[in-house]
Amino acid sequence: MKWLLVALLFSAAMLSGQMRPGAKVEKTYGMGLPRDMAKLLIDDHEYPEYPLKPGQEAYKDVDGYRIKDLIKKITAISLKSLDDGEQYWGRITGTKYDRMTTELMADEFTKLGLKVTRQPFTVKELWYPTHWEGSYAAGVRSGPLQTLFPINETRPTAAEGITAEVVWVGVGAAPDLLGRDLKGKAVLVYSTFVPGGRSHSASERAGLFNSDTLVTKAGAAMIINVIAVPGNGQFNPEGAPAGVDAVPTLTISQDEGFMLRDLLATGQKVQIRLKLDIAMRENLPSQNVYAVLPGVSDEEVMVMAHTDGFFQGAMDNASGMATAIDIARHYAAIPQAQRPRTMVFVATPDHHHGETGRDLMIKTHDWSKVSVILNAEHTSQTLLYMYNADLMTSNAISARRWFASGSPAFQQLVKRTFQDFNVSVYQVPETRAGGSLGAVSVFAPSFHIIDHVIYHTSLDTPELVPAVGLGYSERAFLKVIDETNKMSMKEIRGTEKLPNPVR
Repeated sequence: MKWLLVALLFSAAMLSGQMRPGAKVEKTYGMGLPRDMAKLLIDDHEYPEYPLKPGQEAYKDVDGYRIKDLIKKITAISLKSLDDGEQYWGRITGTKYDRMTTELMADEFTKLGLKVTRQPFTVKELWYPTHWEGSYAAGVRSGPLQTLFPINETRPTAAEGITAEVVWVGVGAAPDLLGRDLKGKAVLVYSTFVPGGRSHSASERAGLFNSDTLVTKAGAAMIINVIAVPGNGQFNPEGAPAGVDAVPTLTISQDEGFMLRDLLATGQKVQIRLKLDIAMRENLPSQNVYAVLPGVSDEEVMVMAHTDGFFQGAMDNASGMATAIDIARHYAAIPQAQRPRTMVFVATPDHHHGETGRDLMIKTHDWSKVSVILNAEHTSQTLLYMYNADLMTSNAISARRWFASGSPAFQQLVKRTFQDFNVSVYQVPETRAGGSLGAVSVFAPSFHIIDHVIYHTSLDTPELVPAVGLGYSERAFLKVIDETNKMSMKEIRGTEKLPNPVR
């Protein structure tokens, strides 16, 4: 219980920007987030905001600051889970905070006059870490490791925990491991974003070094990925090693990881003590939320957004949820006679643990009526830079991955609209839709943007979701919807089998 209190106080201090780990960690390394939020965070009004161009006046009602207020209502649910003592905190599927989140969506749609229905479902099995604690010892020095965080689906320790000698293996590439005896060791791997929180370089998902798998096969007792982001954030990138040889795999902040590295550099023997308890929770209730805004025809424009998230999850995916609600507000203010197609909004939990909600939507929806799908996911984030040993913010909006499938005319409409509405995207689009859209994109023409740099981390806070970027994104989405409403379903879909992404 004492450890839990310490961890919660640490997390709360990080969120408030008041925590200076120099009091706990022997050396402070640069600025970093969220340690020096007061210095690095930028007021929303400091981001350049370009006026609407001629012909864009229909979208002057879109207010990024209003969308951001919705984001704060959503992240408040995550913070309540932290305040309630949840060590594995956020809008986690199957928890009461999951239900609070979907009910918030239902309430917001209801207030706008949409017809809301709930689609209950049960998550058959959910991996859930119930408690963990870690500490280090090096000669006369010892202390807690406060930023340890278990990677999704990792193995637990035995009930009594593990104590193991620490070894540092650099980035964990094959040359780093040559001649190293890792059996029974606590292996520290330096892992960098490539480019985002999930695809870090040590993971098999990234395909760079597959360090975690290599270390597991060498017989390590545990793996700790030092995430290369200056400061003391916590990270849950998912993708822990699997299989019969898998061992407990966690992340740790760069500050604490470098503290351990520097102790090793003095020639001292360093040990880590770890205890990690995992429960497999079964038959957890959750629900999709449907909200319908009738149009002239029963052809549909679908707007989907996943509702679960780790930590505050401001960009992932409170930004998408809030954007979906504000899209509903925009169209609800237009007379039904001026809405060519019916709008269907679907909020789905369980994105991070198996997509139970989305898959139920796929099985039960009548896709023959759907003209186009917008996936509202990760719509705005501050552009960050590595700055020597520090992390640096900027008053720019990060570029996003993007996807569009359908006829060439529809694909070019999406691409052109993003440019016209100041939505920065990658030069090469996705060849397969990421996020929640992937399995849905075979049913109807679809599009989205999806930022994927700072997420699945305690750094994903409302302060790093610029209101200006939220406004740009929504206006672009509205323009695409309005233009497709002038096209027939055949003109939007094209002649090729879906998905047929931009080439």
